[in-house]
Amino acid sequence: MHTLRLLDTAADIAQEGVLLVRRPNRDFLLRVRAGEFSYEELVARAEARHAEVTAAFARSALPDAPDESAARDALEEIRMAMNG
Repeated sequence: MHTLRLLDTAADIAQEGVLLVRRPNRDFLLRVRAGEFSYEELVARAEARHAEVTAAFARSALPDAPDESAARDALEEIRMAMNG
């Protein structure tokens, strides 16, 4: 279940540039957790989804690495806001 959820989350990031915490396919994921699918079927789904996600990131405009300077600046800003 978690593998499929994470692959779907990665696809959202690559294709839409967003992180969706609440999954639109929650019912399907709960069915996976309940054991309604064979191991072989789930592995095949995960492998297919992995290929889709890999292709999506290859087409994505997202940078290959985060902007470390911007991340440090954001962290400093958050710390200053929290400390008053």
